[in-house]
Amino acid sequence: MQKLYHGKDTYLSLRAVHNLLDTQFTDNDIVILDADSTKAENIIDRLYSPSLFLTPKIYFLKRIYKNKEKEILIENLFQISKEDSLNIIIWEDQKIRSNTKYYKFFKEKDSVEEFQKLNKRTFLTWAKKEISQYTLTIPLEILNILSQRSNYEPERFFNNLNKLKLLETDTIDENTLNQTVADTLETDIWKLMDYINTSDQKEISNTLDKLLEYKTDPHYILAMIARNLRIAIQIKHLLDNNTNERAIASILKLPPFIVYPIIKSVKNANRNKILLQYQKLSNLDYEIKTGRIEPTLGLSLFTLLL
Repeated sequence: MQKLYHGKDTYLSLRAVHNLLDTQFTDNDIVILDADSTKAENIIDRLYSPSLFLTPKIYFLKRIYKNKEKEILIENLFQISKEDSLNIIIWEDQKIRSNTKYYKFFKEKDSVEEFQKLNKRTFLTWAKKEISQYTLTIPLEILNILSQRSNYEPERFFNNLNKLKLLETDTIDENTLNQTVADTLETDIWKLMDYINTSDQKEISNTLDKLLEYKTDPHYILAMIARNLRIAIQIKHLLDNNTNERAIASILKLPPFIVYPIIKSVKNANRNKILLQYQKLSNLDYEIKTGRIEPTLGLSLFTLLL
């Protein structure tokens, strides 16, 4: 077996490799090589060297594409891979372009596994599939909350899932979830950003009150608002220059589920108004840092003036 694992979601791709090794190669001697920092010659020698023992080997190569001698290494790998008896699993912590010789080699052998970044919609579909492999029963509405509290991150989701597995119950309700998985309030901070974008003063006030009630650092909230306004200014500029939504997400290197709501809210907004909000926030930040105004009060005053 020779197989390439890659993609933008490095956690899921690496997890898939470990699952493969743990389930299909339990009787093999696993040889792990950090291919990004090891000389190509040394890696090739290891792959060509015969085993002195009867235990079959499987080679797990990490990050070949980051090796300075990757061209030499990949060309030799093509030759070595002709040996069907040689088991090689390659993991790249990035997406390999489909037009590269490296990718095509494994694609032709139907030996490529790609793991894309999940958005809110695809995350829930993925989470349902993962849950089905457990004995836990989690209703859809509870799974939604669990996904939110995991910030739609697979690694955090699995950590929370492992906490739930330790419970003596197989059915997870909202009360059980609240006692086991803490609300990180990250979802509420993003909601606050959305309400600021749409100037929904009532929801801004309600969400801000909740965040402050949970002792969320006002400096952190201000930093998040500043980031949101910077993104809004950049998006407005790109929209004014007729840049499409997909290109905007790519240019700003942000997930579409973050970009699209902001696009919707700033599409018809006045650019000068957004710039004025950012200027007011910068002035407030200076006043707070110089001790002239208390952070929580400053934050409340700022949101009232939006």
